[in-house]
Amino acid sequence: MKKTVFKMCASLAMLASPAVLLAQKVPIVKSITVKGTIRFTDPRLDSNWVLLEKESLSGKPKVIDSFLLGKDNTFSFKIKQDHQSAYTIEYKYWDRATFWSDADVKITMRGYDTARVKMKIPHKNSVEGSMDNSFIQLYTQINDLHYFRTIEEYNTEYYAKKATDTTWYSYMKNHKKYKTSAEDYADRNELLLHTFHDRPVLIYDIRNMAGTEDGEKYDKAMQLLESLITKYPWLTEAQQLKQNIINNKAQAMRLKTGQPMPSVKYPDPNGTLAGLEQYKGKYLLVDFWASWCGPCRQAIPKVKELYTQYKEKGFDVVSISIDTDKAAWRKAMKDETMPWQQLLSDNKEKTMEQFQFAGIPTLYLVDTEGKIIERFSGYSEETEAKIKQTIAQGTKSMAEKQPKTIPAIRF
Repeated sequence: MKKTVFKMCASLAMLASPAVLLAQKVPIVKSITVKGTIRFTDPRLDSNWVLLEKESLSGKPKVIDSFLLGKDNTFSFKIKQDHQSAYTIEYKYWDRATFWSDADVKITMRGYDTARVKMKIPHKNSVEGSMDNSFIQLYTQINDLHYFRTIEEYNTEYYAKKATDTTWYSYMKNHKKYKTSAEDYADRNELLLHTFHDRPVLIYDIRNMAGTEDGEKYDKAMQLLESLITKYPWLTEAQQLKQNIINNKAQAMRLKTGQPMPSVKYPDPNGTLAGLEQYKGKYLLVDFWASWCGPCRQAIPKVKELYTQYKEKGFDVVSISIDTDKAAWRKAMKDETMPWQQLLSDNKEKTMEQFQFAGIPTLYLVDTEGKIIERFSGYSEETEAKIKQTIAQGTKSMAEKQPKTIPAIRF
């Protein structure tokens, strides 16, 4: 009798376990209803529209529907689909909320930022629906917190260096942190991946985790995708994402040290196409930036110092903006008065894919023969030191040593 009771209790315990519940078979959902509220609308607008977008694994999301808000600021959409996927509700570029379409969804969004200092980074949105929607909310929060903490650390160090009293800056440089923001982000994301490892919604995270220069991370992403493809044959996004990652890795190999800088042409402020070939014979710093990027703007004075110091020694700079607002780009150029070539990407997504970056500023240092010396994510003292050393020593790009064996990829 005791054995029977124990077995029954154990079975009930397993049934109630979150891990067991998550591992249960996921049914295909053909339609859902999305309802929501925008708390604050832009007072400057006569009409307020929200957009329903289907997320893309690369490039811009696709707008599939729109809704004109009434006096109560509510909206509603009916989604018909082949299978569940990631969608986003966007309000006038001020706010957005992403959800997984495996159940009816209720969304509450901030909308227009009523604060004196306005921010377009979403926060404090609520998405009520399925367990997989909890994943997206957690993922979004982890990424937003990482972004804010990174900016805060950057600004703290920037102003500490400017202070006449060096005590605080010395403490920052010499005090070992419990965890850096990058380490903390990696730990949180790893826990999220582990908890939802066999859920189809995981593709929303995998699309950003496959570092093409990190063999271990690449292998893990591919393993997770293989598992999802096997378990959910209907999840075409997983198959597409796998091919995207393979393509990105191939492109990243073309951007390794010693490889020629890609040949591209972008319009200058006058609309004339200009490329990078004209700078052969010089050391060139290619800076990808945008008017809205705080760290990019903070790095410009430092790049100016480099330019002034080394322009007579065969050093030049080209800034390539990924702004989608030409007026904002022109205003930023006027404000910053950068004395070197300014270009504007005519396709932000394509540029980011071609040069393999997801954050800015991203900089490429190119040698006198047009070959890549190094890529930098962000501008730091190490970046500056490397550039100065390269020019002083007349360093040429040296191709990276290739591994004796290349791990096979299962297709």
